Amino acid sequence: MQQVAVSPAPTLETFEWSPLFETGLAEVDAQHKRLVELVNQLGADVDSASPEHIDKALQALAEYTVYHFQCEEAIMDAGHVSTGYADRHRDTHRRFIKQVSDWLARRTDGEAISLHQLLDFLANWLIFHILGDDQSLGRQIAAISQGVNPEAAFAQDRTSDDPRTDILLGSLRRLYGDLVARNEELLNAQQSLSSLNITLEQRVTERTAELSEANRLLRQEQEKLIGAEKMASLGRMVAGFAHEINTPVGVAVGAVSYSVETLDRIDQMLANEDVDEHALRAELEELRHGGTLALSNLTRAANLVQSFKRSSIDQASEQVRDFAVKELINDVLFSLHSEIKRLPLNIEVSCPDDLHLEGIPGLLNQVLNNLVMNAVQHAFEDAARQGKIVIDAVAENGRVRMLFADDGNGMTPDQLARIFEPFYTTKRGKGGSGLGLYICHEIITVRLGGTIHCESEPGAGCRFVIDFPAQFAEQRDTRS
Repeated sequence: MQQVAVSPAPTLETFEWSPLFETGLAEVDAQHKRLVELVNQLGADVDSASPEHIDKALQALAEYTVYHFQCEEAIMDAGHVSTGYADRHRDTHRRFIKQVSDWLARRTDGEAISLHQLLDFLANWLIFHILGDDQSLGRQIAAISQGVNPEAAFAQDRTSDDPRTDILLGSLRRLYGDLVARNEELLNAQQSLSSLNITLEQRVTERTAELSEANRLLRQEQEKLIGAEKMASLGRMVAGFAHEINTPVGVAVGAVSYSVETLDRIDQMLANEDVDEHALRAELEELRHGGTLALSNLTRAANLVQSFKRSSIDQASEQVRDFAVKELINDVLFSLHSEIKRLPLNIEVSCPDDLHLEGIPGLLNQVLNNLVMNAVQHAFEDAARQGKIVIDAVAENGRVRMLFADDGNGMTPDQLARIFEPFYTTKRGKGGSGLGLYICHEIITVRLGGTIHCESEPGAGCRFVIDFPAQFAEQRDTRS
């Protein structure tokens, strides 16, 4: 038996037409040749053509195959072949059409299929069908045309006198059946996977909604805690102001009270007929001294009130205005004086008097307030030695670079890596909220559009380097 020529292309074992494929039915053989050409063309394009091109080729193959089957069935009807044979032949056609239709439906749904497996199936099916059913049809039509009864022609027909052909057809039948079974398994698995994907998508959608809601609630709670931290900072400033203003007001009240007593004494001296000029001048000097003392302390109190007014308005609101950075730094240090004075601290401020910014001063006020309190609570908590804090600010090329450094306790690498995390604190249960430096990071990076970086080692203090635009009035938190 002549061997079927196999193409060397690695993607598809296609074949060339051979006289062995002829059935004796001219119309059927011509259609077989066209089908073989379509399969071979599909195999040649499988690695180079686009998916759209391959889909069109598959569609053309399916349509032509249906036409070929209709032609064969018309020949069977016209030739009056055995009903048993005709039913078996038609059943083979139906199974093939269902197989190809399933593949086309999957491609229409956008699913990927193994084109190599598909082409193997088509090539093997054509060989099996031509050498089996179609050649049997040709032999039965020839026998019937010679007067043999159709049932007898069917019963007497043999596929080939060569036993190797029977072996080949048997192998092809098993291969074809295996391919059909595997495809059905694949379709079932695909349907199961599609159902699972739908379920997973629903679960992902539900889980995403739950996480979004949880994140929204978390953001709300964080905003509440941040607001509470800001109010606590404002409360510390109020307490510091109340404490600081007591001194100048008390001194002024005492000076005025003493001046009233001096005036009473002067009034008594003037009531006498003889007034000692030296004594009168001494009383007047005391009166002048009391007035000067009261005026200086009331002036100081007025300055404290003005500083408190600026700081409280800045922290309680987000008004945009032009402000002097050095004045803002001094206001922050004043507002925290009651916290600072209990420690042996020396604070050095280096900032040009003419450094003015356009923006929301309350944001920078909050950052400095939190940095100072962080140093007070952590860097110098033991108050065992003299400490120093350095605050340096300079403007350059439209940006502000600020340094806040202390020579306190410093931090370990693990602590340094987490200092800007919300709710992280080494003072849990001792008044630490874990929000101070987190708020600093949020304000600098989100509200001011800048950066903040910290360097520290145990026993070597901390060094915060801050950089942000000189104009930051338009920066806003845009996160959901």
